[in-house]
Parts: sequence; structure tokens; C-alpha cells
Amino acid sequence: MTPRQAALLLALALALAAGSVSLRAVPGERAARRACGAALAGRADEALALTESRVGADRAGRIAAECRCVALLARGDGPGCAALLEGVLAQPAAADWVPRADLAIHLIQSWRDAGRGTQAAALAARAARAAPRDPDLFYLELVTRAALEPDEGALLRELALRIPARGPAAARMRTSLATRHLQRGDPAGALAALGERPPRGAGDASRWWETRAMALGSARDGAGLQAHFAAWERAGASRDELLARYAVTLSITALRDPRSATGELLERAFGLRERLEPGLAEQVAVRLVLSLVNQGRAAEALARYDEARPQLALAGISREELLRSAAARERRLGRAPAAETARFEFRVRGAAAGAQLWLAPPPAAGADASYTAHPLAAEGGALALGLERAAEESPLRWVLRDAAGARLASGSAAGGDAPLAIAAGAAQPPAAPQRLLRRSGDGRRRIALVLLDCGDWRLLEYLRARGELPVFAALFAAGHRAVLRSDPPMTAAALEALVWPGRPRTPSFTAWLHQLGSELAGLESIGRNPLAPLRWFLPASRDLFATLGAGPLRVANLLFSHGGIDAGRHASATGPHGETSELPLARASRDLRPEERERFPLLAAGAAASERDAVHLRSIAAELDAARELARDPALDFFALRVEPLDLLTHARFSEIARARQDDGASLLFELYRYLDARLGELDAALDSDDILVVMSDHGIQSAMEHSRDALFVAVGGDLPAGRADGQPELAGVPFLLAEWLGVEVQWPDTGIGPRRASRAAR
Repeated sequence: MTPRQAALLLALALALAAGSVSLRAVPGERAARRACGAALAGRADEALALTESRVGADRAGRIAAECRCVALLARGDGPGCAALLEGVLAQPAAADWVPRADLAIHLIQSWRDAGRGTQAAALAARAARAAPRDPDLFYLELVTRAALEPDEGALLRELALRIPARGPAAARMRTSLATRHLQRGDPAGALAALGERPPRGAGDASRWWETRAMALGSARDGAGLQAHFAAWERAGASRDELLARYAVTLSITALRDPRSATGELLERAFGLRERLEPGLAEQVAVRLVLSLVNQGRAAEALARYDEARPQLALAGISREELLRSAAARERRLGRAPAAETARFEFRVRGAAAGAQLWLAPPPAAGADASYTAHPLAAEGGALALGLERAAEESPLRWVLRDAAGARLASGSAAGGDAPLAIAAGAAQPPAAPQRLLRRSGDGRRRIALVLLDCGDWRLLEYLRARGELPVFAALFAAGHRAVLRSDPPMTAAALEALVWPGRPRTPSFTAWLHQLGSELAGLESIGRNPLAPLRWFLPASRDLFATLGAGPLRVANLLFSHGGIDAGRHASATGPHGETSELPLARASRDLRPEERERFPLLAAGAAASERDAVHLRSIAAELDAARELARDPALDFFALRVEPLDLLTHARFSEIARARQDDGASLLFELYRYLDARLGELDAALDSDDILVVMSDHGIQSAMEHSRDALFVAVGGDLPAGRADGQPELAGVPFLLAEWLGVEVQWPDTGIGPRRASRAAR
């Protein structure tokens, strides 16, 4: 029985015990009454026998259906319960009926998990009106309708009017609405939805307090955050909990307390972890370990990991990765000898003669270097390969192919004495590179830029070596690519370089003073920046979008500026001639469609198993929908859109793909790259032959805790020649290239990313 089924069964049992399923004064319902009593008592077989052939659309049949569902859920048969309810709802006589709230939620979630979003949204809307004070139904109506309706803003306004003025349900409904605004990159909308204080009679409003803290942090309101936590303490929260939540909020949103460093606050909270509820203790420990790793304090990170691991899962972090990361950092800093060679032994069974192992190139070969073939020798009834190569921070990725080039197996290997046993599977021919088919050009150049947050060259190359990613293969074959250097390899720094190309990379003394004033504003006793007048002395800099939109072009920003990320005004359009406007935001998330679930089953399984993963996958699906629609908008000359949940999923899932084993590409993260590949093909098809598609990342992934400085860049379309930029140019040169391609004169840095012949082509 799943946790959702168990919770539903408990809720239904309590409802039956409370008498909310009334059977009095209804002729012919004695069997249904006995069935409900049996279900409540846990006698599932008896309840099923008593309701056999009694389920129907009349009142007695509906009651029998609900009680039979209780029994089915007690036996762990959630699909049977959902099918039963669906059968009743399909009858014309049940047109005015919805199952009780708990069962309606089960059926809605079952339909969502099956990709039946339209039916789920219709039932959610009906059920929410039948139970207007049920916060779970309110949430389901929000997410299911938002995944389908074109104007999510109108939906949010509609639902806001239906929130009751007081009570626990009001607090939860406000929180659901605010969370949706945060997903849309709209912290101001989240704060408006929450209000300044919990609704009267909210009871335990901890989620309301947490969400408002995150909204204030995302809005960069340090003073407001200080005041919020002071009010939270007055409302009765313990100081231990508040310290921990404050430290986590600062860490996530990259705000800084003017009195204490975030790392110090996390250390103090870590020392209190046994007094904290497990979920919060886990957040504190993970944020602290990651913070120490990023500061280069590997020994302390490992010590904190070892202290916390007996009690906490520390999901996404492994001791093995901590050790590898520490050793690699020491080598990079010259504090340890160069990597020693490692011995790799492979033994393959089930493959015919002529099979080869294709191995990832060493790091010095470049992040986009191709895999190299190594022949296998017959040895003791198997095929074998032994070799030595420099030890690396990550396991060595490999792909086994037969003599015709079909894939037989793939995975990772770690050097050592024990050979890696590989079992060859059925031959899988490589996918042919997809033809990039666009409509004829109209003589006007447009640019679509998609930034894959944490998109990684080496993961791409592994999947390409497996014979997958046909769209990326076509982009690399037809386009101009570069391995960009992102230094420091952080999203905030990369987006600042992209959006604010005129800013000096080294802050001036005046800029430092102004930043100090911003931090002082976080003090409740000050509440504003006492050094704000210094902004007039800061170096003037127009952002990328203001510069490109100052003339005849119209450009759009969907890079999600939040927390410590200054990426300009999200969902805004600039131009022509400097005119600014708000873009109508498309839906923030949507469920995978049935055809997507069938084509990418590991995504469907991951979404069903983990609500955390499901939230990120829904956001990615909606953001790629938005990119395709923007590409079809003839009024836009340029847009930049960031797929930011990819970073969160990459960090959460990286440890499972970094282990030495045969994985055969069976990971949600690998499946997500296959999904991105297909969706980028749709985006390219929405452009014409004069347009340019740019796919890039802000950094790559080194380990679950660290980013890589190797960032992705490929541009295809127009008259761009196929090729590769020399060396590893700095990411900061991308704005210059975009401006040149759009015919806008700028004085921004040119780091040599683009092909010189095409960079000044006329629009």
C-alpha cells in the first residue's frame, strides 16, 4: 500500500467513524451499511462480498461504491478503487454526483498519474465546488486546471476570491496560491496571496510562515524577512526552529544577514538538529555540507556528513563523492600530486566477437570530445579489456557496442582490482540524427535562446555515445558549438554576465559600499539602505534586453530572476524603441501528456514515485511549451528562457548516476535529457530557416555538490557555418554575439565564441 493509499484509508475510516456517510432512512441500504461497518473494522473481504453487484449510480449504489473503495484501498488496490469510481461517474444518473473528498482526490491523482489531465481537471473543479473548504481539492483544482487553461493569471485571480476569510483551510489555500506565484517567478504575487499575517483561526500555520519567508527572500527583502521572523517568534515558534529556518532561507535565496554569515547560522542550526523535526534537520545538514564543499572546506564537510548520516538520509550526497571531490580539489590547487593511474578491468558476457568498448575521453581532451573505441579480446569464455589511465574524479563512462555499432550495454566503472562484469543485452541500433526541417525564411533574423540550467556536456556525450539524442546530434552536426568557460561556475554569476554584460566583473569600492548598505537594510532596526545615494555613483549599465530593445527590435526575458540571481525583470518584453511591457505568462507547470508518458516511461515512473520530482518535471514541460509558443510569435525578435528545474533535478539525481555500475541509461536524469532532446526538436521546427536557435547552459555538473566550469553552447540556423570555437571561450562573450547577430552595435566583451564569418551577417 502506498503512503497516499494509507492516508486515504485512514481519512475514510475516520469519516465513517464520525458518521459522515449517512445510511439512515434510505430503503434497501442495510447491506451497504454492513459493508461500511466491515470496511471500518478492517474486514476488507467481507466488505467486498457485501458490495458485490450493489455498486451503481443511485444513492445506495454510490454509498456501496465508496465503501467498496475503502475495502479495495485496504487491500492495496488503488487502481481498482479508481476504476470503480470512474464506472459510476460514467453513468448518466451520476451526472450530479462527485465522490466524497478523499476518494475524489484519489481518482483525480490517479488520472493525473495516467496523463488524463482533462478528466482530472474537470473532476477537480466539480469536487472543489462540492467541498469548497477542502484545501487538498483547492490545490488539485489549481494544478490540474493551470496545466490546461491558457490564462493562468485569470485562474489564480478566480481561485483567490474563493479562499475563506479564516480557518486552517484558508491558510493552506493561501499557501498553495503563493507557491504557484513563486513557481512563476512572481514573489510579489506570492506575498499578496499570503497576506501579511495568517488568517484568523489558522491553527498550525507553519507552511504559511515558511512560504512567506521564502517569498520575502526571493523578493530580496532583507528587512521584511527580519520582521517576518520576529513576528513568527511572537506567534509561538521556538527559537531553535526559527534559527534553522532562517539559515535555510538565507542559504536558498542567497540573502545575507549583516550580523552573521550564513555558514555560521547553518553551523549553529546543525548543532540543534536533534531538537528539530527530521525534515528541517535534513535541510540544515544538506545545506551545510554543500556550503562547506563550495568553500573548499572538504574535511569539515566530510565530518558534518559523518555526524549527521546515522540519523538523516542526506539525499543526493554520498561519502564516496565527498572523498572524490576533496581529492580532485586538492589536485587542482596543487596541494596533492597529480592523479595516479588507475587500472580498469572489464569482462563482458553475451557479446559476439567484434564487440568494442567505447570509453569516455580523459578530461584533458575537452568536454565535447568523442568516445574512443577499444577492442575486446577473448579470455576464458568471455570478452575482456584491461587498461590503465589517469584516475579521475568521476567514474569512467563506457558503452558496449557490437561489430555493427549497435548498443549492447552501458554504464560507469571505477579503477581497482575487481573487474567490472558486463552483461550484454539486446542490440539497440543508434538513432539516426534527426533532420532539422524548418519552413522557408522570411528574410528576417530572429533568435530563440534556451538556457538549460546545469546542462552538462559529459552527460550529453554519454547519451550520444549510446546512440541517443538525435536532435542534439543534428544541432552539433549543422551548428556552431563551443565549450564555454563559466567561472565561477554558478548560475548567479553566469546570468549576471549574460544579462548585464557592461558591468565590471570586479566590483568597485563604491559598489562594495552600496552592497554593504543593502545588507545593513536587513537589520530590523535600520530597515533601509543607508548608503542608497551611492547608487548614483555606480557604473551605468543597461541590461541585454534594454540594449537590444532600444531600437526596432522587440525582445523578451524569461530567465527567472529570483533569490540571489539578478537576471533582470522576469516575463518582461522590451521594444521596439525601449517600450516595456509585461508578457502574459503561460502556465507554470503541466502534467506529462499521455504520448509523453508512453515515449518517456522513466519520467512517468519518476513523477508517480516522487512528488518532488513531479513538480520539477511539470515545470520543465510547461517551460518548454512556452519556448515553443514564443518561437511562433512573429512579434518577437529575440527571447531567452531558462529551464531552471533541470539544476534541481540534476543535483538530486546525480549521485545515482555517478556510481560504478552497468546502468544501461536507466535513470530519470538520463530520461530527462532524452525528453529535452525531443522538445528542442519541436522548438527548432517552430522557427524558419533565417532564424537562429541557441541552446546553452550556465555551467555543468561535477558532482552532486559541485558545478563544472564547462558550459554548453550550440547555435544553428540562418547562415551560421558548422564548426567549433577554438579553445574554451568565456561565457561572458555570449551577449556580444547575440547583439552582432541581431545587428546591434555594442561595446561588450568579445571572447571568441562565434564564427567570425557569420557574426556580422545582416539581418
